[in-house]
Amino acid sequence: MIREFVARDYERIVRVVAVVSGDRARAEDAVQDAVVDVWVKRRPVNDMASWVTTVAMNRVRSSHRRRAAERRAFDRLASRATRVESDAAIADARLARALGTLSDAQREAVALHYLLDMSVADVARQLGVTEGTVKTHLHRARATLRTTLDGRPEPEESDCVRS
Repeated sequence: MIREFVARDYERIVRVVAVVSGDRARAEDAVQDAVVDVWVKRRPVNDMASWVTTVAMNRVRSSHRRRAAERRAFDRLASRATRVESDAAIADARLARALGTLSDAQREAVALHYLLDMSVADVARQLGVTEGTVKTHLHRARATLRTTLDGRPEPEESDCVRS
């Protein structure tokens, strides 16, 4: 049943969920989680494509709601800061807001690599991704943070002086 589903419906459902979520990787995760749920719990499912689509869409919606609630809570907390204690506090608040603009994967990679001082290899193991993926997340996160915090884009490789 699952093999037939994967061969016939998996890619189509991932595309649909990706349109809803705006993120193919998140869509793949949601669809795969739904398929694993059928497999592990040995659920009797009449129309697997329909069931997996419904479950995956619900997971994506829940994820969106949770992230939106986190952003709202963060914004409320940031707006309550009426007294500035120091330049460091301002810098911390700016950094926290800038970190909020990163994708979940980028924020996780930055936190593990820079805050926990983990190597790229250790971050990759922790997140269950390749080292190249971690490097990409870190590179994109630095570019976003540079633009957000300094208002200047990352220099192009052709602009860099190589020695």
